[in-house]
Amino acid sequence: MSYQVLARKWRPQNFEEVVGQEPITRTLQNALAQGRIAHAFLFSGPRGTGKTSVARILAKALNCLKDGPTPHPCNVCQVCKEITIGSFLDVLEIDGASNRGIDEVRDLREKIKYLPAQGKYKIYIIDEVHMLTSPAFNALLKTLEEPPAHAVFILATTEAHKVPVTILSRCQRYDFRRIPTAAIQEQLEKLARQEGWQVDPEGLALIARAAEGGLRDAQGFLDQVVTFGGDKVTAPEIARILGVTERGALLGALEAILNRQAPALLEIIEELYTQGQDLKRFYQDLALYLRHLLLAGLHPDARHLVAVADSEWEELCRLARLAPAAHLHNLMSVLLQGEEDLKRVPQPRLALEVLLLKLITLEPVLPLSQWLNRLESLERRLETGPCVASEPPARLEIKTAQTPAVPEALDPPPSAPGEIAAAGGLEARWQEFLKYVQEEEGGPLYGKLSQCRLLGLSDHQVRLAPGRTWNAVGPRHEARLQELARAFFGPQYALAIEAPESSKAPKKSGAAPRKTLNLADLKQQALEVFGGQWLGPAGNKENTD
Repeated sequence: MSYQVLARKWRPQNFEEVVGQEPITRTLQNALAQGRIAHAFLFSGPRGTGKTSVARILAKALNCLKDGPTPHPCNVCQVCKEITIGSFLDVLEIDGASNRGIDEVRDLREKIKYLPAQGKYKIYIIDEVHMLTSPAFNALLKTLEEPPAHAVFILATTEAHKVPVTILSRCQRYDFRRIPTAAIQEQLEKLARQEGWQVDPEGLALIARAAEGGLRDAQGFLDQVVTFGGDKVTAPEIARILGVTERGALLGALEAILNRQAPALLEIIEELYTQGQDLKRFYQDLALYLRHLLLAGLHPDARHLVAVADSEWEELCRLARLAPAAHLHNLMSVLLQGEEDLKRVPQPRLALEVLLLKLITLEPVLPLSQWLNRLESLERRLETGPCVASEPPARLEIKTAQTPAVPEALDPPPSAPGEIAAAGGLEARWQEFLKYVQEEEGGPLYGKLSQCRLLGLSDHQVRLAPGRTWNAVGPRHEARLQELARAFFGPQYALAIEAPESSKAPKKSGAAPRKTLNLADLKQQALEVFGGQWLGPAGNKENTD
């Protein structure tokens, strides 16, 4: 007998042997047991997930000579054997890609009315049904909706969105899902034992991951690996055969990124390039493992969401503790953004190195609480540091703490205006008061007060003319200044902020006359605010005096 590949040799022959499609197989078995058999089925899903195999099993279950229709075909009667080898006359498998015209569908409509030759049902399995033309679909509509009692249609497709909704509405639809990686690995271990092969479990995990949810692809990869390496195959050999990246290189790359070790990361890329590995495939595998790392950092209970060996999961958990989850999420976002660059550039190695070095230099994302702590620390340094009187520093936030007590070491303030003058003059005492405010309240309040102009002393009131930034001082800060004035000058003293004469004048009724713009005054104000020199049209210095 000629050699058979694993996908054909180990094709499931009953519903129990189908891997990863339990909801579908259970529904079909219940329908067979209850006699609720539909006249048309649509099997959709990715390649290699068991659509055609389930269609053949359903055909055997409907035509089994032992107890058919039955949810458990015997596989020993003549009908089951002929359906298995594909020679049963009443089960017709039609390739939708090569029989896609209206003439083929008309021929099908003519033959479907004839009774089955051997079995109880005439089964039409149309594979890749989405390849039929629009006229062919239209010709099939009426027959598909009301076929003869002895006919059953089973349509299979990998692109259900291309099937017209008029066809979908006439079928019972079953969506085949991708088979979990763990289930594929378990099936491969079972096949390897039955064949007598010794394959490294880590290598089988690589094969299952490379299959991307398709059991047929995984069986083909296993066939290829055994053909290359014989009965004993190691994980590095499997990685080389399939062109996938070995887990050691992926974990090493992740550790180098988290530890900011650029030379180690570049050495890994150099080794992969020397071995002839596909760097784009390495990028895809690295993105997948970074996703595993992110899940390991989010919650330890996410183990069932990561299809890796237990040893790999422990290593991922260790690496996840090296950085906060927010930084891992940021790494993942930047890595995914570089996918388009790798597709377009003629030198993928250079683009990959630049992208990974960018990940190394990426600053960790800090929580908001840490940023607030940094801002508070910066504010404290600004308040305790030196301040320029002409330009007070901006405050980050308004303090709501209670007023600090006046230090006991302060000399007792004088109790009368004459004593203020006797202590060295009002101007000297005012400068001392400014220094006192700077020590007690910090730079912002001191800066606004220092812009005020001292007018004099009368009736125990220190009269001041407000500066240009005095409007930014709120009532709470004004009350605080009065407390400091009483503490420094004495309890009978207070600060009196006098408005400019222009603001005291009563408002006149009617529209105010338009004020003439003085260009010389405007230039002088601009020089005071911005500094520098005023240049004339020829570029020479202009005299603004």
